[in-house]
Amino acid sequence: MSDENVGLVREMYEAFDRGDVPAIIGGLAENVSWNSPTVLPHGGIAHGHEEVLGFFERLAATWNDFQVEVRDYVSSGDRVCVIGSAKGTLGGASVPTAYGFVHCLTIVDGVVLRFHEYVDPERAVYGG
Repeated sequence: MSDENVGLVREMYEAFDRGDVPAIIGGLAENVSWNSPTVLPHGGIAHGHEEVLGFFERLAATWNDFQVEVRDYVSSGDRVCVIGSAKGTLGGASVPTAYGFVHCLTIVDGVVLRFHEYVDPERAVYGG
């Protein structure tokens, strides 16, 4: 099951790279719980497809040229953790900004039930 779960999560990150938010939403449980820390300018808690769609709209409104780089996928049982970094420019800023993350996704019955994003609160968003 872990290989299938990693495949599902990998497909979702590939969809994000393409800007295909509907494909991401399609991989989420109807009652998904989504948690991105509020130390991030786009952070917040969302429940269900509609609120997660709002999260992605907030992300797009906050960042320009936002990109995610995945370094590794680690799985155990029903959980897949994604280790990586994100970068872009905030609003009208011209200085590139980046942060490292670990995303932990819990998969139940072939869909993501829970998403938790973890960042270092001291260095959540930094230049460079």
